Amino acid sequence: MNAIAGSDTPLVDLRLRDAALADALGRAASLRKIPVDRTVVLDAEKLANGTFSPLTGFLGSKDTACVSKHGRLTDGRPWAIPIVLQVDRATAESVVVGHEVLLWNEEEDAPCAILAVTEVFPLDLLRIAEEVWRTTDRKHPGVDRWLSRGTHALAGSIQLVRRSESLIPVRFDIEPRETRAEFARRGWKTVTGFQTRNLGHRAHERLQKIALEITDGLLIHPLIGWKKAGDMLPEVVLEGYELLVDRYYPKEHVVLAGLTTAMRYAGPREAVFHALIRRNFGCTHFIVGRDHAGVGGYYGKYDAHKAFDAYAPGELGITPLRLHGPCWCNACAEIVTEKTCPHGESAWVDISGTEVRAMIARGESPPAFYMRPEIADFLISRARTGAVFF
Repeated sequence: MNAIAGSDTPLVDLRLRDAALADALGRAASLRKIPVDRTVVLDAEKLANGTFSPLTGFLGSKDTACVSKHGRLTDGRPWAIPIVLQVDRATAESVVVGHEVLLWNEEEDAPCAILAVTEVFPLDLLRIAEEVWRTTDRKHPGVDRWLSRGTHALAGSIQLVRRSESLIPVRFDIEPRETRAEFARRGWKTVTGFQTRNLGHRAHERLQKIALEITDGLLIHPLIGWKKAGDMLPEVVLEGYELLVDRYYPKEHVVLAGLTTAMRYAGPREAVFHALIRRNFGCTHFIVGRDHAGVGGYYGKYDAHKAFDAYAPGELGITPLRLHGPCWCNACAEIVTEKTCPHGESAWVDISGTEVRAMIARGESPPAFYMRPEIADFLISRARTGAVFF
């Protein structure tokens, strides 16, 4: 199966406008309200603006089971992580299939979306955790969050009636149609997407610049949403990357934007999920990290690379760049990978985001081969005057 790549992939649009919006808001006043948190609101918005294309709503039981087990929807199209609306048993028992309900943004005390309920079903939480996260260990932050968010699910298509207040400045909050238009304006035919949840260090910079050698442009796309304790705050990541791009990147070949959705920490499965999202934003290539979306020791060093073997060439509509993890080599005196340097582990110093965060938390400035001095200074300054981490 060959998919349409990058900017040619059809985008779902579930946002109501004008008369249709007025009609929906009129109906909404009499609908049962289902309070939802920020994570569900962001999922609804990503469904509505095409970020989660081809999905048109929260998944039903058959699609949830198929995605969980096989990384595909029941019609065979690739999709790697179930997008489900979890609720408790009492809420599930009070909802009538065939009726509409109003998803209510609890944080802002405002409407979010109308859900046309097609199914209410119990979730096999542990089975799905094992299939998607490869573990049921509640020490895993993604698994713990999954197991705590509700035993049942509501399925159905949505209509977005109101967008929430953005988590990030407007200049960074760019939707798929907008990035596609910007890439076209710049004349880019090939674009690499880069996923990150923290501010870049020199190893990330190496990967990004390899991508710039082989494609026309680079989308640096930090994930902004729920993250585990210890990850960097949104404003720190975006402001720091703005500084990094301004000083060390050809700005005419880089777009910096934020992806507002929750981290799942699902390792290999999330690598495919992140690639499909960047395809929808118009990217033709995607950098797959050494331990992409991993946490702790739950996934093997290059398990995320292997996850893409489950799909035929071209099927995802985006080309994975399965780059090896860079490190500093004391013998070469530069950033290398195990594919480009012969000196071995005795000469290599791993450049770890975890260690960078630990250094900053201790008030230490990472060495220059770890991180650009300006970025280290920025982080140290932020740490002295305010928060840096969740």
